[in-house]
This record gives sequence, C-alpha cells and structure tokens, in this order.
Amino acid sequence: MGREWVQEDQLTLQQHPLASGGSAIAFGNFDGVHIGHRMLIDQLRAVAAPTGQRVTVITFEPHPLRLLRPDKAPLALDTLAGRTSWLHKAGVDQVVVLPFDEELRDRSATWFAEEILFSRLDARAVIASDDSRFGRGGKGDIALLRRIAASHGARVLRCPAVSRQGEVVSSSRIRRLVTAGEIPLANKLLGRPYALRGRVVHGDARGRQIGFPTANIETGEQVRPSPGVYVGRLEVDGELLDAVCNLGTRPTLDGSEWRVEAHLLDWSGDLYDREVSLHLVARLRGERRFAGLTELSLQIAKDCEIARSRLG
Repeated sequence: MGREWVQEDQLTLQQHPLASGGSAIAFGNFDGVHIGHRMLIDQLRAVAAPTGQRVTVITFEPHPLRLLRPDKAPLALDTLAGRTSWLHKAGVDQVVVLPFDEELRDRSATWFAEEILFSRLDARAVIASDDSRFGRGGKGDIALLRRIAASHGARVLRCPAVSRQGEVVSSSRIRRLVTAGEIPLANKLLGRPYALRGRVVHGDARGRQIGFPTANIETGEQVRPSPGVYVGRLEVDGELLDAVCNLGTRPTLDGSEWRVEAHLLDWSGDLYDREVSLHLVARLRGERRFAGLTELSLQIAKDCEIARSRLG
C-alpha cells in the first residue's frame, strides 16, 4: 500500500506492526459513535485488558459510499475530528483512519484481513457483527475473518446489535431522527447531545439590531436538523453555554442560505474565529415568517424564556 495512513493523533501512521502485545481491533465507519458503537468498544476493552492488548479502531474517510455509491452517500453525523474524539473518550487507545480511495476499494477482503489486521496491526482479537462487510465487492464477512484469524492464532468475536424501542440502533436511524428534528430520541441513541461543529464567522448583525446577538457558526457537511428554533448549549474551550438557536434560512429576514445561529443566554463576549460545537437538546418550533422585526423580537424573547426553563 503506497500511501501513509492517517491517524488523528500524529497525522501519519507508519506501516509497521504495533509494539509487542498486539491489538484488539474493530473496524467500520463509526459515524456518531452511538450507544451501539460504545457497547462494541466496551466488549473490545474487556477482551484486550487481560493481556494488555491495544484497543484499536479502524475507520474510513470519506464514507465508503462517497466512492461506491455517491448518490446514496449520507451526510455525516459528526466530523472526523469529532468522531475520533468520541472514540478516545469511549476508551479506544488508537484510532487508525484509512483513506477510502480507489486503491483501498479494489483490495480484496483477504488482503485487508491478512495485511492490515493481522500483519501491520498485529490483531490478536477482532470484533465484528453478523452484517460486517469488507474488501472488494463487500465479499468479506465474519466467517472469512474467522478462517483467516485461526491461521494467525487470533480469535474473532461477534458483537450483537443493540436495539431501542424495537429497532436496531444505527447511524442511519439517528440521521433520520436528526433530519426530522427528533433530537431527544436521537440524543438517547447517541448517548449524548447531537452536536454541529464549526467556526464562528461574521454575520449581518441583524440579531444584534433587535437585541439578540448571535454566534454565526460555519458548519461543514454534517446532517442538517429540520429547520427551526432549538434549545442547546454552545461548547467553547470545554465550557458549555446555554443557548437558543435558529437553524434554517431566516424567512422573516428574506434569507435563502442555510445558517446556524446561536444566541447565548445571559452571556456576552467575542467568539469570532473560534472553533465551537453546538449541542442540541430539543426543537422548540419550526421556522416561520413574522410580520416584522418587532414581532420576531417578541417571539425570540419567548423562545429564550422557554429555553431557560428547559435547560434548568
């Protein structure tokens, strides 16, 4: 494989096996690092602990469907930086990010298992699910993993699916919930608030003109919640600030571009050019066009009071 691997800790991971002790490995997209993913990681840690194996997750960037089926490729629940951060918080020692390009797409399932898992990463244990697929054409599965692992003295364990309310917890299910504005259930499946990440940029100061200044957040290609007003918290340098947020096009102001704006409750300061995360708690209402700025201002004041009570 002629490229370097990307690893979030040090940007590149040289092509050599890990230090003695081996690895306990899981691989997949891990978008959102939801409660199902964390159950898998807990299982991985339990397997790794007795012999001091390194808990390792392999993930891919961009999402494989961006190359395989661009028309079906989903927007991500989180950024790559956010994903790797949540993986570490869940107890992963090492996150390996493989660039998913034509070269990796065309590699066989046997090559991926032999070369990546058991040679370069010295896998002693691999955890997979019944629907795990890998390699060219998605021909690799848990049965193939077990056959190859046996020749390396390694083992492959099965991770069962996690269900809530009669349906399997999955990234695609959470994407649907976020898109529909059903934030409380999405947050339960994530095990934390859904967050939009980005940089605070200069806006048109219309919020300041009516007494409700906002932080305008330039987000990337994450899943967009249903347009509306939300209760949330803005994370700045580890501090969570209560906020009421508008996500959408601001119809009263004749807007046309999607914007993410957060009015911080009982806080003032300069956030320009800061990297922030907007954690959503619940959707208060949909976007609507008001008769004018006075009516809009009165409604925002009501939204702020509701947000204060919801945030406690």
